Amino acid sequence: MDDPREKGQVEKGRFVRLHRFMKRDDGGVVNNPLRANIALTLERERAKRGLSHMHMAELFRTAEGEKLAYRTYIQTVRQKNNVTLTTLQIMANGLQVSFAGLLAGGKKVPEWAHRLDDNAIRKRLAHIIDFERQRRTLHRYEMAKLIGVAEATFTKLERASGNISVDTIAGIAKALKLDPATFLFSEKIPPTADLPVSD
Repeated sequence: MDDPREKGQVEKGRFVRLHRFMKRDDGGVVNNPLRANIALTLERERAKRGLSHMHMAELFRTAEGEKLAYRTYIQTVRQKNNVTLTTLQIMANGLQVSFAGLLAGGKKVPEWAHRLDDNAIRKRLAHIIDFERQRRTLHRYEMAKLIGVAEATFTKLERASGNISVDTIAGIAKALKLDPATFLFSEKIPPTADLPVSD
């Protein structure tokens, strides 16, 4: 029988599926370097500010002023949350750090990468997937199978839509044999001129 922990989780009232290449260990932790990088950055920023976890979580608010759930924050720190790009943007804004900084976890990324927001990351991922699909001369359904997503999910990725999770990003990187922490910011695939950037 399938382990229900392998299926996914509920985040902000929505079900977020675990990517098929990402598996939990016996402690419930997924071996995903992006989760580790995000947790490391959150802990580093919390220590720098001298805040308790409760006070740290209070920094994270949506554009409408709604607080991010404490549980979402603490599960992210514990690497048990398949956090989405929208939630990461809230965290980056609250900490006044770059999105790339959260994902890269201290690894060096190009200066332009620090200006990317969650929408730009979606576009960047779509651009990389398309670049890799064309480089490998694959049909869309073949690329979807390669990166481990359903064709409907592939269509969303290709259109830079949907609330993509870090497990999906890491799963795609793993399937393409790329470093999950830095492939979105690789200079080998230059950024497109139309990428939106955060202020």
